[in-house]
Parts: sequence; structure tokens; C-alpha cells
Amino acid sequence: MDTATLRRWATPLTIGAFMLMSITGILMFFHINPGISKVAHEWLSWAMVIGVGLHVMTNWKVFSRYFSQKAAVGVIGFFAILTVVSMLIPGGDERRGPPGAMQASRVLMNAPLDKLAGITGSTLEGLQVKLQEQGLKLDATMVSLDEVAKQNQRNPTEVLNSVIAAK
Repeated sequence: MDTATLRRWATPLTIGAFMLMSITGILMFFHINPGISKVAHEWLSWAMVIGVGLHVMTNWKVFSRYFSQKAAVGVIGFFAILTVVSMLIPGGDERRGPPGAMQASRVLMNAPLDKLAGITGSTLEGLQVKLQEQGLKLDATMVSLDEVAKQNQRNPTEVLNSVIAAK
């Protein structure tokens, strides 16, 4: 493929992929995960990588000039360091504890509310009051804490933690 054809595809691919990555990334930041947005963010990031790679290839002369500018090298260096540091700091699953803790959390989140109430030393009515005091709306069809969290667009783990902490 010649440079003009690559450029015709590379720039729109980069723009489209950037739009998808930024919108789904912002949604994930606010714990709003409609549909398959998280999966789309993870898998379609490859489109961004390919688009940027092609864009850099087709604009190499202009791109390479940035490495002669101190400010540009500083910004690029800063993000390179940030990338390495972000991989060295434990996060995600490492902060949640051992695998058994995650399994226990899932069991509690999927347990019927009346059983969860007993486990937390409360009654079903008492648990429902605790949840409502946290601004969660309940209805008779919600049979687990996971369903309550999803219906209220809240993080299930945070809702579980608040129920346990409210004891």
C-alpha cells in the first residue's frame, strides 16, 4: 500500500478508535458499564494501536521532529515513566486479597437478602433499611445484593462493603 492510501485509512482509524477508547474509558472510570463497553474498550484498543502505528508510519518525518524538542521529549518521557510505574504498583486483583476472599464476596453478593441479613447479624427488614439509608432503591424482585447494586447502578463490592461496615 502506498503512503497516500495508508494515510487515508490510518487517520480515520486513529480518530474512531480514540473516540471509542476515550468514551468507554470515561464510562469505566465512573463505574458505568453499559452493554459490552468494557470488552469493547479492552479488545478494540488494538484498533487504536494499529491506527496510531500506521499514522506514525505515514507521518514519520513530522513525528520524528518531536524528539528534537525538549518540551516534547519531557512530555513523552513523563508518560513513559508513568507507564512503567503503573505496572510496578500493585492494583486491581492484587489489592482485593486472596482468591478465596473474592469467592466469598461473590457468594455474599449473590446470597438471598434474608440469608445475607442473618450472616451480617441483622433481619431482612433491618438490612433493607440499611440499604435504603445509603440511597439504594429496593423492590420485591431484588433477591440479592448484586441485583440491588446493579439496579441502582452501583459497584456491588462497594455495596457489600458498606453493608458489612454498617454492622
